[in-house]
Amino acid sequence: MSSFEEASRPVLYENDHPDFAYWGKGSSFLVANASHSYWVTAAHVLSNSKADVDSLRIFPSDGSRISLPFNEQYTVSKGVTDDEDYKDVFVLRIDLRDFDRSGDASLVAQDLEAGVMSADALTPSDILWIVGYPAESNFVDYEASKISNTRSVLRGIYQGRSSSVHCHQLRMETSISLASYDGLSGSPVYHLKREIRSQEELMFPMLVGMLIRGSASSRIAHFVGSDVLVNIIKLAETMPNNS
Repeated sequence: MSSFEEASRPVLYENDHPDFAYWGKGSSFLVANASHSYWVTAAHVLSNSKADVDSLRIFPSDGSRISLPFNEQYTVSKGVTDDEDYKDVFVLRIDLRDFDRSGDASLVAQDLEAGVMSADALTPSDILWIVGYPAESNFVDYEASKISNTRSVLRGIYQGRSSSVHCHQLRMETSISLASYDGLSGSPVYHLKREIRSQEELMFPMLVGMLIRGSASSRIAHFVGSDVLVNIIKLAETMPNNS
C-alpha cells in the first residue's frame, strides 16, 4: 500500500456504548507542510451525523490506537447561493506537541508543499484516484466489538469544471461496484503525475481536491479543487498567534 492511500482516514466518533466505543461514517485525509499538520474533511460529514469535534476520533495511521489531538479549526463562511459547494471544507490543525508526547504511531500525511496540484491544470480524460471509505463497505465485527472501515481506491476520469465555483467533476470508472457513494464525502482526490528521472519513469501522487458529493446512478461526482484547501491553510498560518 502506498503512503498516500493511508493518508485517507475514516471519520469516527466515540460514544458511551459498552460494546462499541466508536461509530460514524465518512472519509477524511491528513496533510502536512514544514510547519503544521492538518485533518481535512467535508463540513457536512459532521453536520449530517449531528456530531461535534469533541467526539471525533481520528487516528494518524492504520496501526495507531490513540486518536489525534487538535488545537485549531478552520472553515469557510457559508453563503446563501447554490454555487458555493467549495465552502464545504472543514480543517482541524493537529496539536503536534501533544501528538509527539502521546502518539503511538507515525502520522501519515500528504505533503502540501510537493504533493499538491491545482485541479485547473487537469485536462478532460485525465485519470483520477479517490481514496475513501464507502458506507456500504463498513461492517460490524461482533467478535472484536468494533466497526471495521474498509478503505477503497476508486478510479475516476476527469470531466472538467463543475457548475459550482472552485469545483470540478469526474466520472467513476472503477471495478468496485457501489450502490451508493454515501461515506465518500471528504475523500482526497489524486492525480498521478509522471516524471522521468535518470531515464526512469516515476509516478507521483498529487492531491487535486476533496470529494464532496456524487451519484452512483449517474457515476458523476464533484470535488473541491485543492487550491481552496491550500488557500485556507495559507490564510490560517498568517493569522496572529497561530504558531
